[in-house]
Amino acid sequence: YNPTFAEKKKVVIKPPQVVKIGSKKTMWANFAEICGLIHRPIEHVLSFFLTELGTEGSLTGEEMKQLTLSGRFMPNDIHSLLLKYIHEYVTCQTCKSFNTDLEKEQATRLYLLVCKDCKCSRSVTQIKAGFRAVGRGERARARMG
Repeated sequence: YNPTFAEKKKVVIKPPQVVKIGSKKTMWANFAEICGLIHRPIEHVLSFFLTELGTEGSLTGEEMKQLTLSGRFMPNDIHSLLLKYIHEYVTCQTCKSFNTDLEKEQATRLYLLVCKDCKCSRSVTQIKAGFRAVGRGERARARMG
C-alpha cells in the first residue's frame, strides 16, 4: 500500500475562451494561462494546435498571451483538441497524474514524459501534420510543375 497513490489531486482546467474576430479569424483569449496550468511551454502547445488544426496563427495581445488563428473554429473544436493534448502530452499513463515534465532527450531528439509521482517515463508522439485534403486546383497546379 502506497499512500501517495491513494490521494489523488483533481486538476481543474479552465475551458478555452474562444472568440470570433470578424469572419475569418478566431482568438483564444486564455491560451497562455492554460499553458501555465498544464505546465507546458507555449511553443510546444502552439505547434500542436497549429498542426492539428492545419492553419496559421500567432500570439497576440498584451504580453503575447492570446492565440489568434486563421479560420473559424468552434469552442468545442478547441476544447476537444486541448483534451487530446492533455491526454497525450500531460497525463501520466501509469498513475493518471498531471504532475509530469516534458523533457527532450538529446541523443534521440524525442520528447519524454516523466512523471514526478511514480517516476515513470515514456516517449510521446512527435507533432506531425495529419491528413490534408487537396483541392482540385492544387492538384492541377502540382502536375504542371
